[in-house]
Parts: sequence; structure tokens; C-alpha cells
Amino acid sequence: MKKYAKWGSIAFVLWYMVTRPSEAAGVVHGTLGGLGGAANHLGTFVSSIP
Repeated sequence: MKKYAKWGSIAFVLWYMVTRPSEAAGVVHGTLGGLGGAANHLGTFVSSIP
């Protein structure tokens, strides 16, 4: 069952990227921006620890 879910997820992502490339790019951009912000905040937190 896990194997089918994995392949189904991969197929859905590929289908989404092919049929809606601008929306897929927006999702990737938003995700990477969020991860970058989280890393920035984590760095600020760690540098403020005495």
C-alpha cells in the first residue's frame, strides 16, 4: 500500500507541474521562501544565546 501511495504522489506532482507550471512555481517559491525565513530566524535565535 505504501508503494502505491508513493507512486501516486509522484504522479500527482508531475501532473500538477505539467498542467499548471506557474502555480507549481509559486508553490516552490513560497516553500523555499518560508524555509529561508525559518533558517534566518533560527540563526538570529542561536546568535542571541549568550
